[in-house]
Amino acid sequence: MSKTTISSLAILLSHDKLSYITKKTDGEKISYSDVFDYSVDFTNLNKTEVEIEHELRSNLTLLQEYDFVHFCFLSTAINVVPNQFFHHPLEDLLSMSMYHPVQLAIDCPLQSIEASIVYNIHYPLKDVLLSLKNLQNARLYHSGKFLIDYAKINSKDDEIYVNLVHQKLEICVLSNGEFIFYNLFEIKTKEDFLFYILYTLNQLNINPNAVSLFIFGDVLDIEFNDYIDMLKKYIKNIEFNKDDKQLGKYFTLYKLFECELFQEH
Repeated sequence: MSKTTISSLAILLSHDKLSYITKKTDGEKISYSDVFDYSVDFTNLNKTEVEIEHELRSNLTLLQEYDFVHFCFLSTAINVVPNQFFHHPLEDLLSMSMYHPVQLAIDCPLQSIEASIVYNIHYPLKDVLLSLKNLQNARLYHSGKFLIDYAKINSKDDEIYVNLVHQKLEICVLSNGEFIFYNLFEIKTKEDFLFYILYTLNQLNINPNAVSLFIFGDVLDIEFNDYIDMLKKYIKNIEFNKDDKQLGKYFTLYKLFECELFQEH
């Protein structure tokens, strides 16, 4: 008798924060849990790692068995590499972007372009999570995959896609419908948020008055309204969807579940 209920777990991981959501599929009925956030303070690294391990090993949601488990990393050590260069070791491809040292490099294939994101996943949180037996077969991804693959390739327009999550700002840029840029920046203030967006457009010679900007992530929370208000002073065409969770604050977590439709590592 075939199994009718499928359970899934999606985890978004940065160096100091973990977010997760679960999904249950029963025939045509799909339900999601609330999103849980767990932050850590690495001022005392040894003490913190012990606390993390205790917390995660006692978290009943993470200890359950799932049909699908997806890990997504918000690593800032990344390089978008065309497929023709993958005869080189991954560590060498990542080192080309001046990231040192590279402890563990892994690749995340993209669907919309013939390239992969190569990234570093040296996170204490990751090591603890993958020590949990029911999570050891998780599929691994970089968050940039979902922003790049969502972008409207061949749209013939200049477009910029931004996703703010865990104080990391992802920026993906298309020029005349072709992918030309992706990077991820650490930010702390609304001034940082504005600076990296405008600086990116300036460096790529894209006119802020002509570009279309699509926003996802934490910036759609009401507490970040001043971020968007400030951005509107410089960019006219801004689009976002606060009402649809799957295209809003938790864009990346929901996109992880779509990976169940195709096979990846």
